[in-house]
Amino acid sequence: MGFMSFHPTDVPRLAMRGATFAQTVAKFGAKRIHERVRESLLSDEFRPQDDDEFVAAAYFPADLSSVYQLEQWLWPFEQLEARLKDLGHGDRPFGIFVRNAIVAEHLKDVTDFPVRFSRLTSGLDKFMQSAQLRSVFYVNQGTSNFQALRYRDPAHIHLSHGESEKISMISNQLKAYDYVFTAGQAARERIELALYGMSEEHMWDVGRPQLDRPRSAPSEWEEFNGKNPGGRVVFYAPTWEGDSPAMAYGAIAYNGPELVTDLLEAGYRVIFRPHPRTGVMRHEFGKAVDDVTRIVEAAPRGFVDVSPDISWQLDEADLAVVEMTSVAFDWLSTGKPLVMVRPHHAEAEILEGGLLDQCPTLGLDGSESIVELVDEAFSDIGTVDTLAKFYLGDTARGEQLARFVDGSLKVIDERSEQRRRKRTR
Repeated sequence: MGFMSFHPTDVPRLAMRGATFAQTVAKFGAKRIHERVRESLLSDEFRPQDDDEFVAAAYFPADLSSVYQLEQWLWPFEQLEARLKDLGHGDRPFGIFVRNAIVAEHLKDVTDFPVRFSRLTSGLDKFMQSAQLRSVFYVNQGTSNFQALRYRDPAHIHLSHGESEKISMISNQLKAYDYVFTAGQAARERIELALYGMSEEHMWDVGRPQLDRPRSAPSEWEEFNGKNPGGRVVFYAPTWEGDSPAMAYGAIAYNGPELVTDLLEAGYRVIFRPHPRTGVMRHEFGKAVDDVTRIVEAAPRGFVDVSPDISWQLDEADLAVVEMTSVAFDWLSTGKPLVMVRPHHAEAEILEGGLLDQCPTLGLDGSESIVELVDEAFSDIGTVDTLAKFYLGDTARGEQLARFVDGSLKVIDERSEQRRRKRTR
């Protein structure tokens, strides 16, 4: 076996790589130390308790940058818990299990649900092997979910954190769950077409129950609206850059500044809300958010949205300009016009016949401007209601929440009966 040769001129480059690697290792080590310190300071109330009797739970192993995925499900979980209480399942029938101490501390301030934490398998064992636990919900496709999926007694239910046509929505990982709560007919067909052997009987449509939550605009928007009345409102909600070429659906780094400038100059009022993970993987996307923010903040008709969730914007805006993200599909429930933005990355996987093909879409060739597409969308909104039914089912107020709660209770009842039969064999 020969030795790898290198030229003396390679030395600076190799030294730079070594320094970069050392910096990465140092940052990783510092992060781990910080997490361990926070973990040591957690009070005992976060540990799984002997008297925990959760019937249903959410499992969330991710870090703080992804906690928005869980937060959007808190209200539907609250409605489920209320029904469980009414049915006699105790005073605290729903709990949340996390693997990150910082997330545990954060959730204590945003929810009344009992939050349990353990980085170690022993804590996970205690939580998952509770005699009362019947169902566990998962809000993403994180690989750490599989550490919890090994427990056989509770039913494992995949929710995802939104409906979309990103390639991650048809991952073969879905087969690992007992049930997949799909948004509607489109999701079921998409999964059946893509995955071999995925049975429809394990996919239940629940819509997007978050959309049934009572909502009101924040005071900041009300103040802005009072100072800048009149004119149609465009909700611009781009996605992040993604963590792989196949998932690179974002385009804000390439057309964001021009897009908002054109809309503002055309007389539209603009609500700008970037994805919370934008810039995590690629610096130019974070810079684009800063650039667009400056443009919007400097314009009398521009509003930068820093509110905690996507809800009120669906009522206040007249049209949405959205990339391939769950916001686009939630927007369908409004019946108002939608303009899509095509991914910039050539390797982003796009499903044929989806929203990008069915709505006015800003492409890469520059053949149409965003203003032209917005004007086109306002003139023809006849297809939006049809798309909403296909992707979300019945979106009348309360219907989606009812499907989620009823489906969850059905799973709990089925698992209780299955466990009873197993014990009596």
